[in-house]
Amino acid sequence: MMRAFNNLPLELGGNHDIRLIGPRKSGKTTYMAALARWPNADPNSPIEAVDPFDTPSAELIDLAQDILEDGRELAGTDYAIDADELATYTLLITLKPNLFNHPRAKLQGKSIRLQVSCREYSGELIKDLRNINTSRVDLNSYLDDCASANGLMLLLDGSAKADKEYAQAFKNLQQELNDRLSVSNQRRQDYRIAVVFAKCEQAGVWIYRQDAKKFIGLKFPATKGVLQQWRRLWGCQINYFFCSAFGTKGEPPRPNVRVLRRNRGGIDGVIDKPNLWKPMGLVAPLYWLQTGQEDARLRDL
Repeated sequence: MMRAFNNLPLELGGNHDIRLIGPRKSGKTTYMAALARWPNADPNSPIEAVDPFDTPSAELIDLAQDILEDGRELAGTDYAIDADELATYTLLITLKPNLFNHPRAKLQGKSIRLQVSCREYSGELIKDLRNINTSRVDLNSYLDDCASANGLMLLLDGSAKADKEYAQAFKNLQQELNDRLSVSNQRRQDYRIAVVFAKCEQAGVWIYRQDAKKFIGLKFPATKGVLQQWRRLWGCQINYFFCSAFGTKGEPPRPNVRVLRRNRGGIDGVIDKPNLWKPMGLVAPLYWLQTGQEDARLRDL
C-alpha cells in the first residue's frame, strides 16, 4: 500500500483555471479535442498521459475519434447568451519531471501532474470585442467570467492576415478586464496570458517555429504592440508559443492537413492522414499558465 502511494504523481499547484479565446476557425475546439485524445503518443515524450477528469471532458475524446479521425471538421462553439452556459473542460496531464523545475519529483522517481480547467469561448466574441456596443449576447457575463479566471490563452491562426482586427479586440479586452480587476493590483500582476499561434505546421509559420517573439513582431505587429502595452499596464506575464493540433507527416516533415479553404482569417482544414496524427506543442502553454515556469521539452516541435 505504501509503495502504491509513493508511486502517485506529484500534484502541481498554481493557476488551474484558464479561459481560451480566439477568432472563429482558429482551432480552439480542435485544440482541446486533440489534447484530450493525445493520439500516437511518443514513449520518449515528456508527456506521459492526458486523461479527462469528468464526463464533459471525456466527450472531447469522442469528438476527436468520431469526427477528426474521420477526416471531418468540428463544428464551432455555440455563442451562448451567457458564459455560464458553457462547459468547463478539465484534463489531467501527467509529465515526466524536469530536474531543474521539479528536483524533488525527479530524485524520487515520481511523475508530476497538472489539473487544468478550461472554458472555451466562441470566436464570435472577438468580433464583439471590436464592436462592444453591438453585441447580441450578454458580453458582461463573458468579461466577468474571464476576469474570474487565473489566466488567459489567446489562440490565433498563425497563417491569418487579420492583425489590426485582433489588436483592436485585445485592446478592448484589456480595458474591460482592467475595469474589473482594478481593485487588486496583485490580481493583475498574477494574471498570465499565453499567446499561442496555431497551425504552425503551415510553411509560412513553420520556418519561425523556434522564435515566436520574432514571428509576432513580423506577422502581427499591431497585436504585439497591444500586448506589450497590456504587460506594462498590469505588470503581468505574457508568453508566446506555437502549436499544431494536426502535426506533420513524413520526412522531411510536411503538414498533416488537407486544406479546405484559405482566407484572411487563416486556413480551414482536416487531418490528411489520421493514422499519423500527432499533435505538437499543446501542453507547453498550459504548463506555463499553471506554473509560470518554462520547460523547453514541451516546446519541441
